[in-house]
Amino acid sequence: MKNKEFLVLGAIMVFGLALVLFFYFYPIKKENLNVVLANKTFETEVADTVDLQEKGLSGHVPLLDNQGMLFVFKKADTYGFWMKDMTFPIDILWVSEGKKIVHIERSLTPDSFPKVFYPTGPSLYVFEISAGQSDLLNLKIGDSVKFINN
Repeated sequence: MKNKEFLVLGAIMVFGLALVLFFYFYPIKKENLNVVLANKTFETEVADTVDLQEKGLSGHVPLLDNQGMLFVFKKADTYGFWMKDMTFPIDILWVSEGKKIVHIERSLTPDSFPKVFYPTGPSLYVFEISAGQSDLLNLKIGDSVKFINN
C-alpha cells in the first residue's frame, strides 16, 4: 500500500514540475508567437538557438510590414548585431527582460556591414522589423513590448 502511495505522490510531483516548467517557458514559445508594438501586431519568427541567432535574417526574403524576427537570449547582455548577408534594410529594437525598449537602430542598410550595432543597455530580446516601422509607430526608448501566443 505504501509503495502505491509513493508512486502516486511521485507522479503528482512530476506532473506539477512539468506544469511549472511549461508555464515558465510558455511566453517565448515559437508556435504562433506575435509581438505587439504600439498596438500593432507582428507575426514573428523566433531565433532562440545559437544557429538561428547566427543566421538571423541573412539571406531571408524581405519582411512585410507586419513581420519580424525575435531573438531570445538566455541572459540579458549588450548583444551586437550586424547586417551580414542582408538584402534589405531593417530596424532593430533591443528589449529588456521587463519587455521595455532599451535601444533602437533605425533603417539599417545592408551596406553598413561590417559595422556592429550595440545597445546602450542590456537586453534579453532583440526584435528586427522592416525599416521605417519604428518611425511609423513612433517607437521610443521605454516603450512596452508584448508577446502573445495564439
